[in-house]
Amino acid sequence: MAITTPKLCAQPNTHLLAAFLAIIVAGESIGQTKLIRLEVVRVAEQSGLLGELLPIFEKQSGYRVQVHASTTDVFERARRGEADLVISHYGFDEVERFVRDGFGFWPRMVFANQSAILGPPSDPAQIRGLSDAVEAFRRIAEARALFITNDLSVLAYLTDILWEGAGRPDRTGWYLDLGLSEQESVVTASQYGAYTLWGVDPFVRFVATHPLEEEMLCIGDSILQRVMVSVVVNPERVSGVNLEGARALEQYLLAAATQARIRAFRYPGFESTVWWPAGPQN
Repeated sequence: MAITTPKLCAQPNTHLLAAFLAIIVAGESIGQTKLIRLEVVRVAEQSGLLGELLPIFEKQSGYRVQVHASTTDVFERARRGEADLVISHYGFDEVERFVRDGFGFWPRMVFANQSAILGPPSDPAQIRGLSDAVEAFRRIAEARALFITNDLSVLAYLTDILWEGAGRPDRTGWYLDLGLSEQESVVTASQYGAYTLWGVDPFVRFVATHPLEEEMLCIGDSILQRVMVSVVVNPERVSGVNLEGARALEQYLLAAATQARIRAFRYPGFESTVWWPAGPQN
C-alpha cells in the first residue's frame, strides 16, 4: 500500500496574492493623497494662526494637513521629498534658489506678520498709537530718548530705513548699538527705559512669561510688515509630492474668506491687527 506524504506548504495562489498587494498599495495611495505635508517657518505655526485656519480647510476638503515648523532652512525637507507645500518669508534667499532650480512653482503671497516699535510705558517721545513708523523714529531722535538696536539682520535693515526716512538724525547720545539681538535687546531696553524693535510674535510670547517694562507703541505702519509666501513643490523634480492637495491648500489660503480670517486673527489679550492678508498682492 502506497503512502502519500502530505505537502506541508501549498503553493501560493499568485493571482490572489497579486490582488491582495494591489489592494494594500491602492489603500496607501489613497491615504497619501489625502495627506498634505506643510513645511512652515516657525512663527506661522507657533503664533496659532495656522491652528485657526487649517481645521476649517480640513473639514471642508477632507484633506489632513501635517505641519512641520522649522527655524532653519524650511526648503531642505522639501528638497528631500518631505513636503508638498512650503510657507516662508519672501525675503529668504532660499526661496529664489528653490524656484529657479525648478523644485517649486511660482511663490504666492499669503500673509504677513510684523514687527513693532517697543518702548517704556511712560513713552517720553510720545509715539503711542502712531501709524507712521518714520515719524515715530523722528520723535525718538528729537526727544533724544534712548533707542537700543536689535541686531537681527531684518530689524537692522528696518532701523536703517527709519533712520534714513527721519532725515539721518545725529545718533550721538541716544542711539545705542550694543551688539544685542532678540530678547537680549528687549530686556536691556526695558532695563534702561529705552525704545527698540522686535517682532510682535516673539514679543507677545516672551512677555507672557517674562514681564517687561516695554509695550508695543507703534505697529500701524505697513513698513513693519514682513510678507510670507507659499511655494508648491514641483513633482517633476521631487517624487511623492501631493500636487493636487498642495494646490488645494494654497487656493484655500488665498480665498477671500480665509484672507479675512487672517486679518481678524488676534493674540489673546492684544486687540491690534498684527497678521495681515497678502493675497491681493499676487
